[in-house]
Amino acid sequence: MESRTDAASLRACPVCGARLTGTPTRRCPNRWCQRHDRGFSVVFPVGVHGGALRHGVLRYKYRQESWWAKAFAGAVARHLRTNSTWFEDFDLITGVPAYTGPGARRRWDPVGGVLRELEAMVGPEWEVVEGVAVKTRETPPMTRLGRAERRAVAEGPLRRSLHVARPEVIAGARVLLVDDVMTEGSTLREVATVLRLAGAVEVAGLVLARLQWSAGLS
Repeated sequence: MESRTDAASLRACPVCGARLTGTPTRRCPNRWCQRHDRGFSVVFPVGVHGGALRHGVLRYKYRQESWWAKAFAGAVARHLRTNSTWFEDFDLITGVPAYTGPGARRRWDPVGGVLRELEAMVGPEWEVVEGVAVKTRETPPMTRLGRAERRAVAEGPLRRSLHVARPEVIAGARVLLVDDVMTEGSTLREVATVLRLAGAVEVAGLVLARLQWSAGLS
């Protein structure tokens, strides 16, 4: 599955779903959407990173207001059910890993918290599996980094830190990879690539919030 096929895709990026109205070239400004080596096939955003959603993500990740996990899982579950035809070919859901060991900046896993709540909500409809990919060491934060700096961190320290702990789970599978925020896709690319190298036949992103792309992003 390389692109969306619904009518809205005619006015949107076929990879990330961003609306292209007013974009002079009618090409997505996000560079990963234009590249075939991005690792992920498409990205399904639940919402855009702004307003109440951005506020909630920040409170959850940086103030550890854990009750947001259930709210976010509910939003993801509704998105899966409302757009069920988009997701019917996928076999399982897993998450972008966080490092929580010695020297970690954060001793808990925000995406893992959402996955646990999501598993309880979707029941037998979806197989939700934690710990497929793991992060073996801490890596530099990407918050507030520019495009080139994010790419350097992703292709260096992040890539070296990733390990697929449960390859048998994803062998031959189509995987939905959950993350909280997609800034431009460098993290998603690295995790998707390691999952595909371990045997997944397709990896698509399922993100809580996608940044609103600007013309200068690519």
